[in-house]
Amino acid sequence: MPLPASKPARRSRRGALVLLVYVVVLVAAFASARAWLEELAAFMLISLLLWPALRRRSVVAGSMWLIAAIAIAALALAGRGALALDFMPVMVNAALSALFAQTLARGSEPLIARVIAVLESPERLTLPRVAAYARALTLAWSVLLGAQAIVLALLILCAVPDGLLASFGIEPPVAITGNGWRWYLHLGSYTTVLAFLVVEYAFRRWYLRHIEHVSLPVFVTRLVRRWPALSRSVMHDIPTPHISAHPDA
Repeated sequence: MPLPASKPARRSRRGALVLLVYVVVLVAAFASARAWLEELAAFMLISLLLWPALRRRSVVAGSMWLIAAIAIAALALAGRGALALDFMPVMVNAALSALFAQTLARGSEPLIARVIAVLESPERLTLPRVAAYARALTLAWSVLLGAQAIVLALLILCAVPDGLLASFGIEPPVAITGNGWRWYLHLGSYTTVLAFLVVEYAFRRWYLRHIEHVSLPVFVTRLVRRWPALSRSVMHDIPTPHISAHPDA
């Protein structure tokens, strides 16, 4: 008789299913340009981003979710549902910035340190410079993503004629014209993150040149295999488990 699936495994499957539904809704929203799909996609995204904190009954997360839901409803009633879709990169950057920042709190383990412990080994953090670099990189990601969330929000607010303020007849303090802002919103912002990844990887290979680094294919393989352990560590704020550092593990 087969053993029942563990709770983490069932949660992972449910999470994957919800994420798949969200992706389908998002693609349908972009393909059809239907306002109600755009609003639904935005609501699903903020719910997914805040779900770990909502499960812990966080008052802050509950307040943020309620404010976001009211804002999306207000945009829908005003016939500005497309703006809800524009705010999605803002929500993603802000949520990720907060995620990195919260792991820097006293008594917590920096997110990059958790990644190192899960993908390589906890012992790697005891090597010279590694733990300090992990904390500094966690802070750098938090600052970068937080700053980008602010920039993207200002672009949406001040864009003319499709921005938030202009859509409601309010003159923005600085008018941003043309369509370049929307290209940066939905493409350039992700390019910025990719560029930071490349620059950081090159710097890390030089700064931590005294230790061996795994190849990119091995890193990606480990990330896929050990993603459940890493996500549990982040979502439930539990210590990272000890995992063998064997190259093929």
